[in-house]
Amino acid sequence: MVDVLLVDDSPTVRAVLRRLLNPPSDLQVVGEATNGQEAVDLVLKLRPHVVLMDVEMPVMDGLEAIQRIMELRPTPILVLTSRANRDRMAIAFEAVRRGALEVLPKPEAPGGWEELAWRLPELLRTAAGLPPRRPVLQSPRRASRVTPRVVEWILLGASTGGPGALRAFLAALPSGVQAPMAVVQHIAPGFEDGLAHWLARESGRDVQVARAKEKPPAGAVRLAPGKSHLRLAVDGSLEVDPETPPRQGHRPSVDVLFESALSLRPAHVVAILFSGMGSDGAYGLLQLKRAGAVTAVQDEASSAVFGMPKQALELGATEVALPPEELARFVAVTCGEEG
Repeated sequence: MVDVLLVDDSPTVRAVLRRLLNPPSDLQVVGEATNGQEAVDLVLKLRPHVVLMDVEMPVMDGLEAIQRIMELRPTPILVLTSRANRDRMAIAFEAVRRGALEVLPKPEAPGGWEELAWRLPELLRTAAGLPPRRPVLQSPRRASRVTPRVVEWILLGASTGGPGALRAFLAALPSGVQAPMAVVQHIAPGFEDGLAHWLARESGRDVQVARAKEKPPAGAVRLAPGKSHLRLAVDGSLEVDPETPPRQGHRPSVDVLFESALSLRPAHVVAILFSGMGSDGAYGLLQLKRAGAVTAVQDEASSAVFGMPKQALELGATEVALPPEELARFVAVTCGEEG
């Protein structure tokens, strides 16, 4: 049985969520909180397997509550929030930085609640099965020795736990690294702009949602749009494809992005797979490694979900596994920007 704590100051929202979670026999709502302080108290008292939480609440907001929960009793937390504007979405991604696993859109129409009813039970089961996310204290480690080279593209793939990892990686990446970056992050459609705005603010880089036929400037970061594959074209521009079917249930797909670089000059590509459920990106990373690209993954200790990096390591797609900040240094060394 998966014990779920609901945290939202709206009784209507809590009632709807209760109904959504009522049919699955293995999910039970063990408590409800109307503000962040109540959430912290109930986590300590009830010890739920997972928390489903809003971030804008009275007394203590969700951000402070998440931080306190992670300090006192680390528990998987899913954030359910509005995507009404960039500022509200930026708050949601700050929740990820503080320890939340995933950001989900609070439905604004009946169809949205139906989609949430379909997705939420499995997300809660998956989150409940993850180990507690305690702070990771580790000494800096040197990556495998690499020979500096000209890097023309940096490709990044991520899923659950990815936004926080991407933020840490981009914030630590030296400004001298000027290869353009293409990113596939599995995220609920409609959150891409908010994620781009947050990453730009946190990293100081030019981060935007990719536009078709765009040639990103040096050092820029471009995110795959919602419900569209992102590819690299041979002329250095970006291809946005909303028509090709999903790959392994994903559109955008990390594998599709990685494989598109095979037609370029793979030896001048760096590809990294960050935290995430499933295996998307692992096979594409293997193909890039075989073609001469530099490949790496986020390590287990720093990953919220080690699924995608683990699959890549098991395939032999890379020998480099590091936390995001050390991956940034690894890329800098590869680009010849840091010795």
